[in-house]
Order: sequence, then structure tokens, then C-alpha cells
Amino acid sequence: MSKLTINDLYNYKFLSRPRFSPDGEYLGFVVQTPDKDSNGYKGDIWVCEGKNIRRMTSAGDAKQFFWEDGETIVFPADRDAKASESKKAGEKLTIFQRISVFGGEAEEFFRIPLAVSEILPMGDGIYAVVAGWQPGDPDFGRCSKEELDAFKAQKKENADYEVLEEIPFWADGGTFLAKGRKRLYIFNRETGSLKAITDETTNVGSLDLDGNTLYFSARSFEGRMDMPSGIYSWSEKAGLKCLLHQEDYIVDRVFADNGKIVFFGMDWTNIFDKELISALYSLKDGKAVKLTDGEWSPGSAPGSDSKLGGGRTVLKEGGNIYYTHAFHTGTRLVKCDFDGNETVLIDSPDAIGAFDIQGDKLIFIGASDASADELCFGLAGEKISSFNDWMLEKSVVKPEPLVYDFDGVVIEGFCMKPVGYEPGKKYPGILQIHGGPRGAYGGALYHEYQCMANDGYFVFYCNPRGGDGRGAEFADLRGKYGTIDYQDIMNFTDAVLKDYPDIDRSRLGVTGGSYGGYMTNWIIGHTDLFHAAAAQRSISNWISKFLCTDNGYLYNAELLQGNPWDDPEKLWWHSPLKYAANAKTPTLFIQSDQDYRCWMAECIQMFSTLKLHGVDARICLFHGENHNLSREGKPKNRVRRINEITAWMDKYLK
Repeated sequence: MSKLTINDLYNYKFLSRPRFSPDGEYLGFVVQTPDKDSNGYKGDIWVCEGKNIRRMTSAGDAKQFFWEDGETIVFPADRDAKASESKKAGEKLTIFQRISVFGGEAEEFFRIPLAVSEILPMGDGIYAVVAGWQPGDPDFGRCSKEELDAFKAQKKENADYEVLEEIPFWADGGTFLAKGRKRLYIFNRETGSLKAITDETTNVGSLDLDGNTLYFSARSFEGRMDMPSGIYSWSEKAGLKCLLHQEDYIVDRVFADNGKIVFFGMDWTNIFDKELISALYSLKDGKAVKLTDGEWSPGSAPGSDSKLGGGRTVLKEGGNIYYTHAFHTGTRLVKCDFDGNETVLIDSPDAIGAFDIQGDKLIFIGASDASADELCFGLAGEKISSFNDWMLEKSVVKPEPLVYDFDGVVIEGFCMKPVGYEPGKKYPGILQIHGGPRGAYGGALYHEYQCMANDGYFVFYCNPRGGDGRGAEFADLRGKYGTIDYQDIMNFTDAVLKDYPDIDRSRLGVTGGSYGGYMTNWIIGHTDLFHAAAAQRSISNWISKFLCTDNGYLYNAELLQGNPWDDPEKLWWHSPLKYAANAKTPTLFIQSDQDYRCWMAECIQMFSTLKLHGVDARICLFHGENHNLSREGKPKNRVRRINEITAWMDKYLK
């Protein structure tokens, strides 16, 4: 058995988007593989019939799909070189291919002159389409060559500057928004006609189809986007109708069945006392009635850096809603009817990812803390694929679960012993901190942590207050950042050091990303216990975070219970930058220049402060990456990221 290495990232097979055919005879899903040559991911569609699994596409360009009928798969892919060049010049176009489950080559099926982000078949060659739109976009499907050339020339002319007139003015990993919206269209495949349903000020959210009627959530705004959203319906016969006005609720997902409407959402009537977790509401005559308590985050699961591609974790089937949610350090799969009656179908210590249900058939992508994703069938979770069996030949460490009671506050966590561990021998240790803070550690694999354990480190991590899977009260960290969560993490660290005496207290490191990066910055300003730190996509200054990021003004007033004008002292008190001059810990900062969620100004402020006070610090800035570098970044950048962190820890802890 050989050690798991950082470069083993290239061996993973990432499974995603399982979907049964309409008749339930077939299951389609996507497998993505890291490709070192292109520094990207090749994705192909596979089909499962019974337990017979076979590959349908081989070009590496199929990363999502839908079923047109019981035997036809449709997927977006650019296989027209001329069209691809035109898209690079600014034209918006999505080309859909189709392939039969009986074999043969994929062929072009239809084109939509939009940058399609979601498509929902409505039957008879009609599709609901959500696509990006910006002011100045011509009608790409009908404009003349001269008009299209003029648009491309103007886009090239304006490429050196941006005009910003709204907030948010950018989106993580994307670009400047420039009044852009996601609009809803109806596309007719036979005629090629394209009809805009929503206007130029409306952003469309989730979609659902009930008979011939389309239901969706949306936010309309000009100048400034706020949190509340509305619910709408559209049909060819009745047109567009508003069912819930955009005033009091944040609508996450909306579903309809035989005219009965429910939605997952949160009451936003009081920003400082709003619901923290989405509950299920029914909607009738413009009024929302709460059906569930809102204790568990629908669609959630324990975190991982070994997943890619997504898929449905909340869906409607047979008049019921099904969803996953993190529960302590595991995952539950729940069935809920339209009256709010819930039944737990699976309560697993492992991670349940994307899933699908068709009648009495269930398929889900499952993983454990010592193995990567595979297809799992039925409530028993029978594994029916073996894409990642290569890990059986690697020294994968099983994390040891830990539960501590600190004066009535129960904290759950894990500790991984180093590969080749010898009792009585001293080893360095690394504390990992999850993001969120509404994240959770549990039954899912972390490649990074496995690499550290294989490199001779103890690795330990926990779920402090503020995290997911323990109910709304446990998750409520509003106005408390750096207080009870810091206390929980440090209490857990002390307990681990006591229970694992072979961890060398003089050789401890700490790292984490996003909220974990915030806590890393906070920790180095409040204790000298750690001798090396790596703050990833971090937060240092809540005032700059509030004003410069894609969601700062939307969330930070709620999270910090204040704003820069009325409560600057409170925001500054909770900012790690206030305490950075106290830091003695050598710190590495991992940052992406297209991370607009935790923008690079945050790490630069901490980096500069440490340098000014004589503390060793380093920034590794990744170009073209965003907030999801550790999970979805280019393969070479993901490898470099872990190499940077482990090299920094080795420098100070070995």
C-alpha cells in the first residue's frame, strides 16, 4: 500500500448530476476527471441500466444534461469552431447536442442565442430557459450580421473599462455585473422563437413545472439588490402572475403540485431577528404559512474538497419534496409532503450528495470520510460503481470521531493520526477550521487532510457553534464572531492535545478557508499557541468586507448586527485586523484574484500588518480563480495550493 500524495488529485473521478430517465429505465450521470494537459476537467455522460454502467460520451465536454424523453439525452457542448470563436468575441449562444442511450454519435439538436444557465423541458419542444442578459445585448437570434459585427466591435472598444451603477457590482468568480440579470425565456425548438418572460430589472431564481404552468422565484431591483424575493407563475394561457410580493421573504426554492404551492424560505421582516435557516412555507392567496420549524438547512451535507459538478439535493417527486440536510456529523435524506409532514428516510454517518428519485427508485452519490464518491442505490445505499477504487491501494486514514462537553456545550470533531503512527513518538499537528460558518465536518473525504496525515501530521478539526447540522440555536453566531466560536475551537484544541499526547504542543499549525480563514486570522491575534498559520480566502476587516465584496452589504449587517456608519466600533471589534499587531505566528495567505466573496484586500491588509510588525508572511495569489479554488479550481492550482500550505507548515513545524 502506497501513501496518498497531493498529486493523487489527478486520479479522482468526480461523480455528479444523477438523473433518472422519465420512465425510470435508465440513470444518467456525469463523471469528471482532472486533466493535467489542459489544466481543467474533462466531463462525460454515463448511463446505468440496472447495474450495468456504460459511457455515453467521450469528448470530455459534457458536464451537464437533461432527458428529452426516455431514451434521448441532451447536453450543451460547443463543437462548432466558428461558433466558439464568435462567442469569444461576445456573441451569446448555447448549442445543445443529443445522443441516444442505444449508442451512436452525438449530433447537434438545437441552438439558443443566449448564454443559458438553466433549461427545463416543458414538453412538445418547448423549454423554459434562464440566461444571462446585459444592457446593450442585441437579439442574437434575429440580428443581422452587420448588427452583430457592430456589437462585437463595440464590446472590444469598451474592453478596457467598466461602468458600475448598481450594487452588487460583481459576482464571485464572474465579472463586473454592469446591470446584468438572469432572465426567463420560453424557447420553441421547432420555430426557433424566443420569448422573454421577465423584464430587464428582474433576476430569476429557482424554477418548477406543474402541468403547463411554470413557477419561479425572482428579485426585481434597480440600483441596489436587497434580500427579499417574490414568487411568480407563467403559462401560455394565463400569462405572468405575481403570487407572493417581494417584501417579507427570501425564497430559496419554490415547488408546485396540482396548483398547491410550497417554498423553502426565510422571513425577512426584521433583519436583526429574521429566521436563520430556511423553513418550508405553503403559499395561498398571496399569504405564506409556515409548515416546518426551520432547524435544518435543506440541501446541505458535511463539507468536502473531493466533489465536483453538483446536482440536485432538493427535488419534487410524486407530490412530495425530498431533501438532504447535515445532521451532526452525518447526513439525512428527508421526505416532506406539501402539508409539512416530514419523514427521515436515511440517517447516515456518511455524506449524501446529489440524488434523484423516480417512483420507488432512489440513487445518490455517496462518500465517506475515507473514500470518494460512488453511485449508491436505494435506502440501504448499496454501492454500484467503482470509479474511485484506486484509493483501496492508498494509505487512507480513517478519522477518529470525538465528542466533548464543555460546561454543557457539546462539540463534535475528529482527529486523524499520521500514517505510520508510532505511540510515544512526537508528531506535529494541524488544526483545520471549516468555512461558512454554516458548514460542518463529518462523513466526507478531504483530500487535503489525507495528504497532511500521509505527510506525518496529526490533523484535527471540529464543528464549533455557528455551524450547521445542530439546529438554529447552535447555528446562531450573529453578533458573536470571534467569541463563542473561538472559545469552542480553543477548548477543542486543548482537549485534543490532552487526549493525544503524542501531538507536539510546540509544533502546531492552524489553517482554514473563508470563515475558517477569518478564524485563522483571529486566532493568531489572540494566542501564540500556533507556530505556523495559513489563512485562505480570509476575512480581516468587516468594514471593508461590508463595502467591497459581492455579498457584504447583503449579509454582514445581519451577521455582525451592525453597519459601518452606525456601529463602526462593533464591526472593528470583531475584525481580526484590530488585533493583527499582536500576532507572532508566521502566516501564509492563499488568495484568488477573482474571489469577490472574500476579496484580496482582506488578506493584503493582514499581510501588510504582519510585515510591518516583523512577522514572516507570504501571499500566494492565484490568477483567474475564485472563492472555490480548493474545491473547483484548476487542477494544477489545487495541487499548488496544498503544496504551498504543506511547505509552509513543514518550514516551521518540522
